Amino acid sequence: MQLTRAGRRVRHSWVVRLALIWGLMLTVTAVSVLAFTASPIALARPSAAAAVTAAPTARPARPVQSPPSRPATTVPNPPKALAVPFDDEPRPTRQVTRQPTPAVVFPAAILPPDWDQVARTADVPILMYHYISAAPSPTDRLRVGLSVAPDMFEAQMKLLSDAGFTSITLFDLYDHLATGKTLPDKPVILSFDDGYRDNYENAFPILQKYGLRGTFFVLTAPADAGDPAYLTWPMIKEMSEAGMDIQLHAKEHVDLRHRNYDYLVWEIIGGRESIEAHTGRPVVFMSYPSGKYDDAVLQFLKKHNFWAAVTTQPGSRQSLANALTLPRVRIAGQTSLTGFSKMMGIVTP
Repeated sequence: MQLTRAGRRVRHSWVVRLALIWGLMLTVTAVSVLAFTASPIALARPSAAAAVTAAPTARPARPVQSPPSRPATTVPNPPKALAVPFDDEPRPTRQVTRQPTPAVVFPAAILPPDWDQVARTADVPILMYHYISAAPSPTDRLRVGLSVAPDMFEAQMKLLSDAGFTSITLFDLYDHLATGKTLPDKPVILSFDDGYRDNYENAFPILQKYGLRGTFFVLTAPADAGDPAYLTWPMIKEMSEAGMDIQLHAKEHVDLRHRNYDYLVWEIIGGRESIEAHTGRPVVFMSYPSGKYDDAVLQFLKKHNFWAAVTTQPGSRQSLANALTLPRVRIAGQTSLTGFSKMMGIVTP
């Protein structure tokens, strides 16, 4: 009889425990259902009937696991927000007020004028300058030879202007050689190699003062890098818009001989595209760095629509037969005004 009562007490305690567990499970289930029903996911779900009609065999979506949250960064002493008066509070408009970044517009490719099959020559001196500034050291013979002082340069430009010379561009020269277009009585081309900053600071205002145009063969890598010794892109653009002709020297001042095709693309086409992107004007003429070139460079220029190129070879007789190897007249730092006059055939009293 005692065993029977003990067994009943054991069974009774297990029944009580099971009832409590069952009740707890029901309570948790009810709370979960209520929480899920009120959640945005449940509200966004279609009705059961719509789900059966639309996709009865659709697989349930996998739960999206959110990445672990990062600890918040505490900013010491955050600034207080300024209150904006109601009348000055910005309001949305239907018009787009933000200005889009302007796209780079390259000039349309231009082809050289058709040659009329008449072999012409023209005595047009292409003067070659580099630095328009005094050499920092008189013992630096290379720099002295490449440097023309600003006062000497102005005296030379005044002499040309007073003697009736007219500055032209390589476009004008090529058009004359190809089609016979008339040139002025005393044409001269003023060319500047490398694109040094003093070309803008010293040569550019002097050219404008005497109504002359210059042809500037610039290096584009120094302009890209912001080298203080060379022209910047804003300077180049200003000079171009003022009527100066900006043409190519190269991307960098390197010897172009014995180079593969890809290297020439980088140095020549890359430099051309940089100038065209900043000036909006076509680049079809080139000055070889240090006057060095080989047959591969000549063929490359022909293939890529370069009309002509200038060298460091002395001379002033120009023709289409040597369009890619035009000679020039070097104006050195040691050139006196009297010597300059003789070069240009100017008789001075």
